[in-house]
Amino acid sequence: MAIIAATGLVAFREAFEAALLVSIILLVLTRLNRGHLKKYAYMSTGVSVAIGALLGAAVYALYKSIPQQALFEAVSAYIAAAVLVTVIIWMARHGPHLKQELEEKLAKAFTPWAVGLISFVFVFREVIETILITAPFLVQDPLASVAGITIGSVGAVALVAGIYYTGLKVNLRRFFMATSIVLVFVASGLIGYGTHELLEWAEERGIELGVLGKYVYKLDLSEGNPLHPDNIVGGILSVMLGWYHYMELARFMAQGSFLAVGLFYVLRAYKLL
Repeated sequence: MAIIAATGLVAFREAFEAALLVSIILLVLTRLNRGHLKKYAYMSTGVSVAIGALLGAAVYALYKSIPQQALFEAVSAYIAAAVLVTVIIWMARHGPHLKQELEEKLAKAFTPWAVGLISFVFVFREVIETILITAPFLVQDPLASVAGITIGSVGAVALVAGIYYTGLKVNLRRFFMATSIVLVFVASGLIGYGTHELLEWAEERGIELGVLGKYVYKLDLSEGNPLHPDNIVGGILSVMLGWYHYMELARFMAQGSFLAVGLFYVLRAYKLL
C-alpha cells in the first residue's frame, strides 16, 4: 500500500504538469484559430506515454539483470536527482513566462510538426522523470508500482481536464514555485537514498567507511509504525520529503546540503528571499 501511495503521488505530480502544459497548448491553438492542429498534440502525447511504458519495462529488466544492485541503484538515484535539478532550474527560468513562450513558439510555427514536437518534448520529459523516480519501487513491487502510477496519472489528467473544460484559471507562477519546492525535497531524498545504497555497496566490498558510516540518528520503529518507510505515511514521506528512520553521516550531509542549497535557489529565483 505504501508503494502505491508513494508512486501515485509522484505520478500525479508529473502527470499533472504534463497535462497542464498540453492543455495550455490546446488553449493557445483554440485562441489562434488553429484547432485543426490539436490532433497532433494528442498524438504526440500518446506516443510519449507509449515510449515511456516501453522504457519503464526496459529499466525494470535492466535492474533485474544487474548483479550489483546496490551500486546500480545508487547511480540511478544520482542520475534521477540530476535530471530533477535540470527541471528545477528550467522551471525557475521559464515557468512564470511559459504560457507566453508557448504562444510565441506556436505563433511562429503553425505546422503539425511543430505542434507535435513541442507537445512530445513537454510530455516525454515528465514521463522520464516518473520512470527515474519510481524505478526503485518498480523493482521492489512491480504490480503495486504500476497501480500507483496508473492511479496517480489518471487522477491528474482528470483534474486538468476538469480545469480545462470549466475554464478555471491556474496561476502558473505559484504552481511552478510549489512544485519546484516539492522537487527539491524529492531530489534530496534521491541523493540520500543513493548515498545510502553506495554505503551499503562499500560495506559489502569491505571498504572502511569510518565516521561517514556512523549513524546521526536511528529511530527504533517497528514495521507496524505509520512512520516506517514500508507503511503508507512513511512511504509517502520517504518519496516526497526524503524521510528515513535512520541516517548515516554521509547521507545526512549529502541530503541536507542539497536540500539547503536547493531551497535557497528556488526561493531566491521566485523572489521570496
